[in-house]
Amino acid sequence: MDKNYLKGLIEEVLYIWADPIDIDDLSKIIYDYEKKDIEEALIEIKNERDERPSGLVIRDYNKAYKFTTRDEHNKYFEKVVKKSEKKLSSSALETLSIIAYKQPITRAEVDKIRGVNSQSSIDTLLDKDLIEERGRLDKIGKPIIYGTNTNFLEYFNISSLDDLPEIDFTSEEEDED
Repeated sequence: MDKNYLKGLIEEVLYIWADPIDIDDLSKIIYDYEKKDIEEALIEIKNERDERPSGLVIRDYNKAYKFTTRDEHNKYFEKVVKKSEKKLSSSALETLSIIAYKQPITRAEVDKIRGVNSQSSIDTLLDKDLIEERGRLDKIGKPIIYGTNTNFLEYFNISSLDDLPEIDFTSEEEDED
C-alpha cells in the first residue's frame, strides 16, 4: 500500500471520527501501517492543507487531530450552521481559568483562590467535558485533582496549554503573604 492510499485512509478516519483523535487511536484503526508512518503521513496532509487554499484543514489539539474549516471561512457558515455553544457562566469561566493555569488542582485550592465554593462550577465544567479528574491527592480525605482536557483545547481553539496568554501571578501571591 502506498503513501497516498494511507493519506486517504487518514482523511477518511478524521472525517468520520469528527472529534480530535490521537496517533495511538488512529494507529489502532489503520492497523496495517506502522504508527510512525501514520504520524508522518498525517503531518504531511496537515502541512499540504495549510499551504493550499483547501476548505478543510487539520487542527492539532495537543497531539490529537481533527478536520475543521478555516477560521476565515466561518462567516459563510454562521447562518447555515447554528453552532451549539457551550455557554459558560462567569463563575464557571473563572473556575475553568484557574484550573487551566494552576492544574493539577483540587476543588479546595480553587475555592481558596476564588473565595467561594466552586463545586457547582466544577460540576458544570465536568458535565460540559472541559475538565477531567486526574486522580486523588495522597492527603486526608483524598481530594480529587482536576485538569483540563482535549475538549478544553478544542473549545478555545488552541493547540496546547502553552498557547494560553501569560499571566503574572507573582503580584497576587505577594498580596496573600
